[in-house]
Amino acid sequence: MPFSFEDALEEIMRRDKSYAPDAYPFMRQALDFAAEKYHKTSESPHLSAEELYYGFCACALEEFGPMAAAVMEHWGVGSSEDVGCLVYNLIRVGVFGKQESDRQEQFNNLPPLAELLDAPYLPESFPEEP
Repeated sequence: MPFSFEDALEEIMRRDKSYAPDAYPFMRQALDFAAEKYHKTSESPHLSAEELYYGFCACALEEFGPMAAAVMEHWGVGSSEDVGCLVYNLIRVGVFGKQESDRQEQFNNLPPLAELLDAPYLPESFPEEP
């Protein structure tokens, strides 16, 4: 019997309970979203950590709108480093692949997740107080 995504998720949850199980199917959805956003093809499918992170944020905004930051917080995903952990947990169980040059640390120090998820909903400038 082939290794299913559900089996992979069970294995991840045995190893690392840092993130809600719902974060992993969403990460798969975000990978597809990012691949489309950055025009990846079967001949050139690789996404950089930065592309995957920005795609993850864009997918969260599209899927959850102004609740995106709250959903990510509920799932335990609060930073680019957390997104990297999700990705590498999926790599370790064989759901995602990687190139030799890929490193989990490439997700470190990217713009703050909450800022990216909240930015579209913040007013550009607040009115002056009377």
